[in-house]
Formats: sequence, structure tokens, C-alpha cells
Amino acid sequence: MNDWWTERRQNQQLSDLQSEMSYARSETSSLRSQLSRIQGSLQTRVESMSRAFDAFVELSDLRYETVGFTGAAELRRYAARVVSAMAAGTELPTAGDPVPQYWLEPAVAALISLRAGTPDEEAVSTALKLDERRTSTFLALALAALGERHLVRTQWLEAAFGVPNDDGTLTRVQRVLWTTAARGGFGAEALDLVVQRLQTGIAADGAWMSKLESRGSAGARPRGLKATERQDDAWYRLSRVADAVESIVGNTAAREPDPELTADTEAEPEKNSAAALLRLLISEGSEPERETLTRIAVLRARVTGGSDAVETLTDSAGTVNQLLADDLALSAEPHLTATALRVVAPSVLPAVEKLAEDADQPAPSEVTVDSGSRTITVRADGPDKLELGAATTALTSGVGVATGKQNALPIGLIAVGLVVALGLGLIVHWFWIVVGLVIAGFGLNSYLRLRSALKADRERAAGEATNLNDRCTTATKSLTDYLNNTESRQTSITKSVTTLRQHLTA
Repeated sequence: MNDWWTERRQNQQLSDLQSEMSYARSETSSLRSQLSRIQGSLQTRVESMSRAFDAFVELSDLRYETVGFTGAAELRRYAARVVSAMAAGTELPTAGDPVPQYWLEPAVAALISLRAGTPDEEAVSTALKLDERRTSTFLALALAALGERHLVRTQWLEAAFGVPNDDGTLTRVQRVLWTTAARGGFGAEALDLVVQRLQTGIAADGAWMSKLESRGSAGARPRGLKATERQDDAWYRLSRVADAVESIVGNTAAREPDPELTADTEAEPEKNSAAALLRLLISEGSEPERETLTRIAVLRARVTGGSDAVETLTDSAGTVNQLLADDLALSAEPHLTATALRVVAPSVLPAVEKLAEDADQPAPSEVTVDSGSRTITVRADGPDKLELGAATTALTSGVGVATGKQNALPIGLIAVGLVVALGLGLIVHWFWIVVGLVIAGFGLNSYLRLRSALKADRERAAGEATNLNDRCTTATKSLTDYLNNTESRQTSITKSVTTLRQHLTA
């Protein structure tokens, strides 16, 4: 008894100890996990602080390099204040000391003179000689943001925009010049130039017809004859494209400059607006300090915990094809959509002509209906009666009639069953009566199932014959309707094509 009690206590203690060890292991694992997270977090923070400190030290060193460019920095602040003062209609600030060989100084002087109505051609010429592309971009964007589009010269936009890259991509500046021109910031002649330049960057596989179709609507797709599916589909697609083009061209908002172009330059502008690019262009710096200023921007981002990526004027905005597709899909940007349509119009017009040609194919004088084994010719006055009769006979003749081979098995089973029941049952033993009746029952069941199957075959054949007649009647009506609607269909096609030609060649 004592041994049992002692062993029980020991087992209980061992069980308790095992539970405590299990709990301890769980706690240890949890603590290790928490410690790992804390260590990872601390390591990340230490690395971030180390990067920020290194950036701060380098930033301090670079500031000494910028001491020699205080005049250029002051010029940039002056240029920004000039643009803001012009936008606000306040007095212009006083210019600082001249900065030789910096395009921004004569460019600002040129902007002031142009806005005042007394163009300083010498300042314009000097700025263009120092940096033609930046000067052209500055003057075009500044005048657009100030609502002075009539002062923008086409040669400036020609130099600022350039041409798309060989791979069809555009820089951020090119995209902003494009959108600004589309919104009426540079005038009609400048917009024509941008459209022409963009057309050189379009890929041949732009599928512009499909993109326009997705914008249009033309009711339900015609469901007529198989023989006229090509004409019906072409007519339907042509109607959708015409509807899409009319909706784009008919938006009167695109006929006037976008009022957002002259938004307040003091407020934070939209990232890809003319005002935003103008700020970025001014802050870019002169040629000797440009690389240093870019590095300073990266280091400042590191110190503040931001991204190392720095916005530049040459950032890629995407391909011409993708940007055009995006603009065509927009419904809230009529200026961009209308310009995109102008760009893709030469690529769309040949496809429109091909659709019109397919849609205007002559109507067939007859169509055919397939019965499976035969073909019935259907004309406007109805199906060929001989062919329909032959097809109907082929469907129904011989169907539902039992052959001798089919009847042999059930009749044979009935006969055998009766022989066994009457012969062996009455002579040998009554058990054979049961066997005979079972055999005869199987035979009778087979016979009834055969009759049911034959009836189902007759009904199916009759249904197929009725369906064939209905299909011929439907084909006759569809062909008659198609022939009767020839004039109205051709009128609709002609109207759609004329409208599309007018809009796509404007």
C-alpha cells in the first residue's frame, strides 16, 4: 500500500514537472521570437539612423561646394517670384546680380518683356543660345500657365518637345507639353505640331479601332443569317466607332482652353501640370551645379526618411501607344481624348474604309439550311420544296419501325417461356411453370421497351422535321427582311462612313 502511494505521488510530481517544463519552453520560444523582432527593429532603426547620419555629413560637405553658386540660387528664387507675381498680378520683384552663362537669367528677362508686350528679342536669342531646349520649355510652360498662349512661338515648342525616343517612349517634359498643348495652352499651330510628332511614335499594332469601339454604343448586335454575319458584324462595329468618334468630337468642352491651365501657381500644383514642371525646371540649377543639386536632393530625402528617387525632367512618362490608349479611354478629359483621336485618326481611317467595304457587301439572293445529311436552298419566296421534302423524308422514313432482328429476341423469349411453363411445368414439375413465366416476362418487358424506343424515335424524327421546317421559315423571313432593309442599311453605312471621314481627316 505504501509502495503504491509513493509511486502515485512520484508520478504526479513528474506530471507536474513536465507541465512546468512545457510552459517554460513555450515562454522561452515566445521570448526568443519577441527578442528577434526587437533586434530586427533595432537593427533597421540603427541602419536608418546610420544612413541618415552619413547623408547629413555628406550634405554638410556638399553645402560648401554650393557656396560658389549663391548667385545662381538667388536667380532661381527670383525666377520663381517673378512667375508667382505675374500669376497674382502683383508688382514684379527686383532683379539681383547677373549670373553669366546661365540660361535662366535671359529667359526670365525675355518672359517679362513678352508679358509686357515689348518682346526683348536679344534676351530671347541669348537664352536660346545658352540652352535652347530648357529656354523653349520655360517660356512655353510659363506663358501657358499665365494664360498667354498667343505669345508661345511654335519654334519654341518644336525645340522643347523634340521627337519620341526610338522605343516609342516619352519623357515627363514631353508628356506635360503634350497635355498642355491638348488643353489649349499653346494655340492651334503648336497643337498641330505635337500631333504630328506623336504620330511618328505610334506603333502599327495599336488596335485603335477596338479601343474606339469600346467607347461607342450601337444597340444590340444583329442576329440574322449566317451568310450575312460578316456584313452584320462590320455594320455593327462601324456604328459603334461612329458613335464613339461623334461623342469625342461633339464634346464642346474641348473647343475652349482648359481653365485649369491658369491655376494658382502659389498653391501646390498637380504633379504633371505645367506649373509643377515649371517649378522643377527652375529648381534644376545651372550646368555646373546640376549634379550637386541632384545629389543634395537625394541626401535630403535620406535625412528625412524619404525615397532616394528624385524627380527629373527626363523621367519616362510611358510609351506613346499606352498614353494614347489611356487618353482615349478617359471620359473626364475631353481635351486629351480629342487630341488622342487626332493622333490615331490616320491609322483608324483605313480600318474604317475596310469595315465599310465589308458592311456594304451585296445581299445574297439565297441562303442554305443544313439538315445534317442534306442542304436546303432558301430564297425570298421560301425554301426549295423538293429539297425540303427530300430532307424531311430522309429524317422520318424508316424511323420507328421494328426490324425482324429487333423483334426476334423478345418474341423468342416469350415463346420459350410459354413452352417451358406449359410443357415442363405440366409434365415434369410445377417449378418449371415459374421458370417459364419469368422467361416470358423478360421477353414481354423487352418487347414493351422496344415499342417505347421506337415511339420515341418516331417523335424525335417528327420533331427534327418540324424544326427543319421552322428553320427554313425563319431563314426565309430573315433573308426577306435583310433584302427589304438593303436601302436603309446602305444609307446608315454611308452616313457613318461620311461622318467618320469628316472627323478623322479634319
